[in-house]
Amino acid sequence: MRYEIVKRFLDIILSIIFIILTFPLMLLVLIITFFDIGLPLIDIRIPREGKNKKPFYMYKIRTRIYDKNGNSHYSKISKFIDNTALNELPQFYNVLKGDMSIIGPRAFICGEKLPEGKISSKRYLVKPGIVSLAQVYGGRKLSYKDTLKCDIEYYDNLSLLFDIKIFFKSMKTIISRILGR
Repeated sequence: MRYEIVKRFLDIILSIIFIILTFPLMLLVLIITFFDIGLPLIDIRIPREGKNKKPFYMYKIRTRIYDKNGNSHYSKISKFIDNTALNELPQFYNVLKGDMSIIGPRAFICGEKLPEGKISSKRYLVKPGIVSLAQVYGGRKLSYKDTLKCDIEYYDNLSLLFDIKIFFKSMKTIISRILGR
């Protein structure tokens, strides 16, 4: 697959650019997180399914506060960080490492209970992404079934033009969230 080589090259270049551009913001979010909810700052406790279902640890700034029973909640600040996807900035390091791509299906948690029925293997033929088609269509509001449909649509239309389209639509979604619309 020729696009896979182009996609990896673009992932490396763009992740380096995004890491450089967002480093001050990421540092600020990490400092705010430290004073808001404490350590650890990066949440990598739960392995995710990558390409070919290979497990990897996805870097995210921790936004949940856990009690002794394993229950979790947000602070007002950590909820804002989560809602605006600022907690996902460290995932550009996953892209640089080769675990993820900038655009691709969202990585499921290893062992996560998924809907009954057959899950197409197509979603596992590409690296998971920071940004996905499912996020453009509603993100967390979508059912697993609809998310899986988006993953197949993504694989079936895999191209540079489709990735660019998804990227800009997702930026519009994130900006709307930040502005509260």
